Amino acid sequence: MKKQEVVHQALQAALDSWNWRPPNPHVVGHPSEALVEPGLRTELSTTVFSGEAKEWLHYLSLPASARFEADLSVRVHLHADLRVAAFVPVNEESRWLSDLLALGLKRVRKRLEDKPKALNVFDDLMFINAKRGERSITVHLSPDVPSDGTREVPRDGMNWRGETRIVLHSRLARYVREALVGEPRTPEQAAGLCWPLISRLASQLAYPASPRDRFLEKIDVFSRITFVSVNVLYEGRKSGLLQPSAAGVMYEDMVSASSAIPRRELMDRHPYFRMLNKLGFLLRGHGYGGDAGEVRVAACEYLDTVYLRLSLAGAMPDVAPAMKAMDFERIGRKVRTTAPAIGENGIVDFEDLEAWKTVSDPFRDLGFTLLRQLGMGEFGRVYEALNDNSPNYPGRVALKVDRIIGKKKNAILEAEAAMSVGRALARVPHLMRLYDTGKLKGQRFTYHVLQLINGDTLDNLVGVTGTEHASVSRPPGARASEVEAKAEYTRAVSTRGSELWRRQRMALPFTHALSPAMVLDLLTSVLLWMEGVHGVGYAINDLKNGNLMMSRRGQLKGIDLDSYAQVHSPKDKVTDFMFLAVSVILLLFSAPVANRGRNVPWEALIESEARLRAGLTEAWPFGNVEELSEGRVRREELTSVLVDLVQRSRHLIYAKRPELFSQDIGRLVNLKHEFLIEELVID
Repeated sequence: MKKQEVVHQALQAALDSWNWRPPNPHVVGHPSEALVEPGLRTELSTTVFSGEAKEWLHYLSLPASARFEADLSVRVHLHADLRVAAFVPVNEESRWLSDLLALGLKRVRKRLEDKPKALNVFDDLMFINAKRGERSITVHLSPDVPSDGTREVPRDGMNWRGETRIVLHSRLARYVREALVGEPRTPEQAAGLCWPLISRLASQLAYPASPRDRFLEKIDVFSRITFVSVNVLYEGRKSGLLQPSAAGVMYEDMVSASSAIPRRELMDRHPYFRMLNKLGFLLRGHGYGGDAGEVRVAACEYLDTVYLRLSLAGAMPDVAPAMKAMDFERIGRKVRTTAPAIGENGIVDFEDLEAWKTVSDPFRDLGFTLLRQLGMGEFGRVYEALNDNSPNYPGRVALKVDRIIGKKKNAILEAEAAMSVGRALARVPHLMRLYDTGKLKGQRFTYHVLQLINGDTLDNLVGVTGTEHASVSRPPGARASEVEAKAEYTRAVSTRGSELWRRQRMALPFTHALSPAMVLDLLTSVLLWMEGVHGVGYAINDLKNGNLMMSRRGQLKGIDLDSYAQVHSPKDKVTDFMFLAVSVILLLFSAPVANRGRNVPWEALIESEARLRAGLTEAWPFGNVEELSEGRVRREELTSVLVDLVQRSRHLIYAKRPELFSQDIGRLVNLKHEFLIEELVID
């Protein structure tokens, strides 16, 4: 066999083995598939953005000595003031890797010479942590890492150790090396070949050592590297499509070969390139700051499709048979489905069936094909739909439409108001996206086009469906007083019996008991969602577990925008914190935790701090906190944080002191990190 053919086969084997696999069919609009294998239970709270749970659990179960290629590593020395990076091999066998990284960095910087604003962002990514005094950084290669590369910070007891490991996929590195020496390359072509390595290196260098909100930090770093990527890989736009530079052609060729998607179809079929194409305006030459908001929204939408939180994903149930989406068949431009029927595709009763029949054809006329009913609220029904309406939306979307009850309707938020709220809240990463709104059937029904989240609501998963407060409408304006807000809370709580109809819906709970650390993961996600909404000047108003959804990859999202409204004063956040106190208790006392009863009444606990403390000790296995954490966390310490969250919410201290709310979230995050000592891994 000729040497050139051997090299080609080696390169193809490398392409087939690393992370540029074809996008999940769920993302591009093919029949849905399970996103996470069932039964992969783990205590690891690691959050990643590549690969699948089985791959990561295998990788993280390996000791460092077995993860990396032995006797092959490179030390990275960064001089922030001079913007100089030096790659020093630890031995002669590692020299090729240090030379490859140095060459790749040189070629990328050369490509950005005439784009100084993009070069500045790239350098900030490379050197931001060096300015903060980050210590030793070592690059390793691994054949088992389930991504192009990851950043690992080991822990020793309760302290982060000094070394930061950047782990690159070994076959990716060798592929780039062989492709560079296999035939002559121009500097721009070399930049494109090296970009997957150099972009991953810069991203990992930019992550903070101990992020408070891993998803938020991921969005920030990914948005900045995306801004640079567009400028490295593309020259302009033509007929609505990005036009690649020589670097971009090389990069697209690699992804096309790996994903089996023809290069000309990448912008349509591959979600990463669809995102890049949306961001073509970044080639205007403006600085990152002016476009940061739009880039972060697009980056969040892309990252949502790959987000994976190992602990909570492992407890998610599969889709109930009666909730599965319809199969469909494309015939030319038409989509054919089976007929809807009671007991299938989320349709519970005759009322559901009639509602489906009423809206199905008007939605089909708009380019949306209904595939199942996802759920129902006080004001609207929600469907999963195939999107042939707009290339600006994902292949699958959620459609919310006014709820039909007999011949009446309960109306969701009107189109104009919904779009105003949706635009403002697009900056909150823990909230589902609103893409568009409109009217069906000659002004009769309002509908919202929403981000699809494949999962279930938190009330169903923890078993509190029908026990939460009645749905709350969006307030017409600023609240006049705390008394008015408290009265709204009291009315909603006193009429929660009207929500018992929710128990008739089809739902499955978490598949197994949650560990204390997993419950803390869950609670932290709820608090970060609320903090994010308040941070953009909005209140939720209808805060409850039924308005939160957990995806099958373990991501928590707020899902119902009908009640959200602007905050004019602390009085407008009163109901949020009063409802939060109830929701926290319901989570703590009803989440399926081993060795204790469930559904402890919250009314007797919320009014008395002493009863709450006693209840936490007796009803949740906090007596074993010291043992479970190997002495790192005391029971009293954890109990105090949880009691403070409930009491300070209940007594409206947080409404007036948002900085204290943020501090207490930080306390909980720190305790969660100490509860289970695990290395920090971010890919």
